[in-house]
Amino acid sequence: MRTRKKRAVKRGNDLIGQLPDSILARILSFLSTKEAVRTCLLSKRWTTLWTHVPSIDFNFADFIPANASHYKEVHYYFHKFKSIIESVLDHRQDSLPGGFRLVWLYDTSYGFGPSFGWIPQVMDLKPLSLCLTVKTRRASLVLPGCLFDSPFLEKLVLKIETKRGVLFDSLSINLPRLKSLDLSFVNIDSHLMKNLLSGCVMLEELKLEYCKLTFSKLISGTLKSLVVCGCVIQEEICFSIPSLLDLRVSVNYHKSRVSFKDMSSLGKSCICFNSVNAGVSSEETRNKLFPGLSNVAILDFELRGSNHKDMMIMLQHALLQCPIFNNLQSFTVTGPLIPIVHLITRFVKRMPNLGKLIINHDENSSSQEFCTYDPVECEHLRLVEIKYKRQHNHVNKLVEALHAHMKNIGEIRMEVLKD
Repeated sequence: MRTRKKRAVKRGNDLIGQLPDSILARILSFLSTKEAVRTCLLSKRWTTLWTHVPSIDFNFADFIPANASHYKEVHYYFHKFKSIIESVLDHRQDSLPGGFRLVWLYDTSYGFGPSFGWIPQVMDLKPLSLCLTVKTRRASLVLPGCLFDSPFLEKLVLKIETKRGVLFDSLSINLPRLKSLDLSFVNIDSHLMKNLLSGCVMLEELKLEYCKLTFSKLISGTLKSLVVCGCVIQEEICFSIPSLLDLRVSVNYHKSRVSFKDMSSLGKSCICFNSVNAGVSSEETRNKLFPGLSNVAILDFELRGSNHKDMMIMLQHALLQCPIFNNLQSFTVTGPLIPIVHLITRFVKRMPNLGKLIINHDENSSSQEFCTYDPVECEHLRLVEIKYKRQHNHVNKLVEALHAHMKNIGEIRMEVLKD
């Protein structure tokens, strides 16, 4: 068998071997850096091919056995991992158009965590994207200032969870080509937000998850996509982004203090509110769910919380100053049955051109009765989709309520979702 393979290679049937180095390097880019480095054992030609791969991808989980728990074991693999990163960077010959990625989710009571002393070496390779996903029990990590000073970086992802947060060597930011910024577990005050917007003049996508936000306004003329999810909002924030096309916001209602202004280009918006303690929200936090979003064409609204009373209070507050959505074509609402019906029957009359209504019913029981309102004319509503997890009688109540409160409904489709 081996003789046959050798003859095939001599006759020119080694198709992979005939490919140019640039193509082989591209193929290696689909492997992890650990796997790509291993190919140097194949032959002399492959010895340095991995150094031309357009990206570097490290995951600590690939280097430590799943059953490693003893201090000496963890200590050994920890230092081995660091030395491999340094060795790969030392042997690197080309720039990094495919970017650099590090995943460190190995959480241990021993306190080991990645040091970022090699980041300057990475930045010298001119990466177009850089992603750091880290979870450690260390008190804090310090990111060097060179991370925020690059004329080449187009995408930056920092998901770094520590006990006290992430520290920056410098608040000076110079990322003139950055288009996408994804931050998690970062404390963002007014000074940092101002520097981010002024130092990232081409920023189009901003994602903030589980951050502590202490700034009062976000004004941008370049942002097209904004995600704010699970953040602690310390003071009222006004978002004024006339160029924004896609908005996704998820916050607790009584602590939200979020308002929207000058969203003239907004095409799609997803608003998820947890209604916990809605009854104790102050006047300053009420009636600010929908104003500023009146130009949206696609709206998703998600109701979360275990208390129906809180949901109803929240909706009453929100609907007091609800605008007319003349451009709205598709409306999706997710939540329990009673609040859904209350929202739809009061809200649809503010959507004169609504063509599609999607209801994600995620509750399996309810003993409450629906309130009765005057029926609304739905001239353009051609399709209603009702999705629920399992068959139960309350879906029939929902259909009855829709027919009772909405005139000229088109087709109603029912879909049972798998648990």
